[in-house]
Amino acid sequence: MPTKKGNKAIVIYYSPEEWRTVCKKAKTARLRNGTYIRRMSVKGEIKYYELKELVTLKRAFLSIGNNLNQIAKVANESGSVYQKDIEDLQEEFKYFRTAMQNYLFPISPTYIS
Repeated sequence: MPTKKGNKAIVIYYSPEEWRTVCKKAKTARLRNGTYIRRMSVKGEIKYYELKELVTLKRAFLSIGNNLNQIAKVANESGSVYQKDIEDLQEEFKYFRTAMQNYLFPISPTYIS
């Protein structure tokens, strides 16, 4: 198998059980088997972040963006903006900031070794 200039290619043999373990851990880390093996051999651990919580934040962020676009459209068409629209946007932003504080900051990695 050809390698990039300067890279070293080696052959490693695994028992069937060892290979199943490597494949399972690589899948858990969402990496290809070769990438998993290379990272583990060089760094000794892999940090994996579970970010399912960010879906809620993404939805809130998109909602704020949509509302801001609607307010900008009204402002451009009429030359004025309603105070209620601005207050609604501020409330959504406060919700978004709270969600970020609750979900983003406590996220810690899962170590795969």
